[in-house]
Amino acid sequence: MQNAEKKENSALATSKNIAWFSLRAGQICLGKKTVESDFERLKLLDVTHIATVQTSEEHAPVIRDNAVATGLEWLWVPFVHPSSETPTEDVHLHQYLHELSQMLTEGAKIYLHCDGSQHRCSLLFYALCHYCRIPSNSAYNALHSFGANAANNLLRSELTWAAELGHIAPKM
Repeated sequence: MQNAEKKENSALATSKNIAWFSLRAGQICLGKKTVESDFERLKLLDVTHIATVQTSEEHAPVIRDNAVATGLEWLWVPFVHPSSETPTEDVHLHQYLHELSQMLTEGAKIYLHCDGSQHRCSLLFYALCHYCRIPSNSAYNALHSFGANAANNLLRSELTWAAELGHIAPKM
């Protein structure tokens, strides 16, 4: 990849500021997939955790290595489709919601990302809002605070799935 392409694809290339949403004692934002040059900038913006909603085939271990090398905590949330196929997948997603909620309770600043579409991380954020008992209309408004694409590209059925995921997840 050419340097210009890397810069253009950078999660932070177009903005020095990140839109944060305060939740519990912490903050969370949605972002694009990180590239190597993003990690130091994220650290300078006081990000404490990177939550990667990607599979190993999408190079999640590379993101982990870069995050850890920069001194950032890393959480892997490997899910592909915005609806789980089995109860086991639901259990894993419930655990991720609990972990994100706990991090936020402890004051974390979380950079939540998936690929360039932000589809999966938007759904996970919406589920997290419901897990934290934020009403649907407020959760949808919070999703819009990250830009129109974060909310407008989601199907009603996907939002319903995410809301239900957040509501039924046990409080651990």
